Amino acid sequence: MPDYAKMYRHLFNAQTDAVALLQKAQLETEEMYLEYKVSSSRLKNWVRRQYYRETGKGFSAEVWEAVKGTLIGKALFDGELCTVYIRCAYVDGVLYYDLNNESKQVVAISEDGWHVQDDSDVIFYRNNTMLAQVTPEHSEHDIAVIAPFYRFKNDEDRILHIVSLISKFLPHIPHPIDIVHRQKGTAKTTTMKKDKSLVDPDKVLVATLPKALDALAIYLHNHYFVAYDNITSFSGDVSNIFCQASTGGAFIARKHYSNDEEVVLEFKRVVSLNGINVVATMPDLLERGILLELEPISTTERKSEAQLWREFDEAKPYILGVIFTVLAKALAIYPTVELEKRGRMADSTEWGYAIAEAAGLGGENFLRAYLNNQNRANTEAVDANPVAAAVVELMKKNDEWVGTAMALLRELNQIAEQVNIDTKSLYWPKQPNHLSRRLKEVTANLNALGYTIESKPTGDRQIRITRAG
Repeated sequence: MPDYAKMYRHLFNAQTDAVALLQKAQLETEEMYLEYKVSSSRLKNWVRRQYYRETGKGFSAEVWEAVKGTLIGKALFDGELCTVYIRCAYVDGVLYYDLNNESKQVVAISEDGWHVQDDSDVIFYRNNTMLAQVTPEHSEHDIAVIAPFYRFKNDEDRILHIVSLISKFLPHIPHPIDIVHRQKGTAKTTTMKKDKSLVDPDKVLVATLPKALDALAIYLHNHYFVAYDNITSFSGDVSNIFCQASTGGAFIARKHYSNDEEVVLEFKRVVSLNGINVVATMPDLLERGILLELEPISTTERKSEAQLWREFDEAKPYILGVIFTVLAKALAIYPTVELEKRGRMADSTEWGYAIAEAAGLGGENFLRAYLNNQNRANTEAVDANPVAAAVVELMKKNDEWVGTAMALLRELNQIAEQVNIDTKSLYWPKQPNHLSRRLKEVTANLNALGYTIESKPTGDRQIRITRAG
């Protein structure tokens, strides 16, 4: 364990050199090692308690700042570099899942199976809101143990949800974003709470989407699985951050408003969103999403919150046991997966295929469901984009259209007026050069639906649109 991660029994008093005393007797711990951020209030409170136990006194803020600075210096220049994980880790072909219980146990999952172990060389960071996970159980249950707790509109969405749920325990791959939708009364929030409870239990199972981008980036940085509830819409900047979270990215911000030091928040996270409508409208985000439609619940089928969670919590150890068994099998199957077709997120498609095979759902069934879902996403992207929707209307009466951007914008303006497309929208182009940019944003989605858009960069810069028969 690096020096900076160890706790010290004797620290300092207000009149003594904090740096010198910091080098004194290390804590001969009666507890497991704990991983705290040096700047966190948790570490400060821990030190405050230890110091009071030893001396019966408190310490000043100035002394704490001196000690904190020393710890940071030791970490940067004396400590050994190591990776710290949140909830899930994948190291040397083995998956580790942090139960975050008092015994600091982890689940180790390999091709040979899974087991709970009391110690591990893998270091996990635990924030203030993370809860302990129940201990998983080996049993005779199979994947069918999950089905009674979820209600999706069709079998394809059910398969996609199970595969997506299990793949959430793989921290090293890009994750499609679950986009759960349907009208009120379909348990959208409860569905996401159950997923979050299984993967990353927390005091806050679902959150409200923050307005500030830096708040969103910090939340993504500090949590393994984030679930945002009852979204109606969000900006293009927020959509871009979700895209980064899905495939891996970073957000750069100033450390303090009073200086120019930059902080880089890196994250590759599991994200779920829900709303009455498909809340993602930008093509890039829809390409990274899985649209999951829920089935309405009749009044005779509804249960009280207490009964619902009692039943779910009783089954949870067995559900986790089945998930870990499937993951162990998938680790063995994955190296043999060879696909002729892949979705937008190739790594996730291959792992999804392996998981579906391991779960007995059928890899081909998963692949078909995923590609069909991508087609739905393309349709949603086109319907949500006013320019793309106008192009589709234009091509209903044409197999081919050729002309300049100015001529195309003129025609699209006429079509928009006829079919009530909002030309005052921020996404509607006001100039021909703006139209060209808007077309590039949805070209891939239109291509997937059988429309081809080509433009010549020289001469009169004509645009050619064709529609497949």
